[in-house]
Amino acid sequence: MTTPGPEKSNQIGLISAITDLIASFTDNGKPLRSYINHPQELGVCIITAGLLANEKTMLNTDDAIKSSFEIYRKIQNHVAQYQNMTFASNVEQCFVERPPEVEHD
Repeated sequence: MTTPGPEKSNQIGLISAITDLIASFTDNGKPLRSYINHPQELGVCIITAGLLANEKTMLNTDDAIKSSFEIYRKIQNHVAQYQNMTFASNVEQCFVERPPEVEHD
């Protein structure tokens, strides 16, 4: 039986280190939602992490958090507007069709 060469053992050690790092970061796959129960808090945390991870924004932590709340508010406004338009469209379609009892007159 042959032993793996130094390159192979370095690769195995690197893979093991990356696996351990990811497992410890995610608590062995525990989802972020289990730590943060409120949807707004979860959304703001994800946006803040994205802003801090992006080197092009050059934001400090306080500015990133303030910006995250503003971005989240704008997203929610657009989602609400879309849902309202969809609901209004569905309601209008209900009144355009004839009721089934007079459909075959």
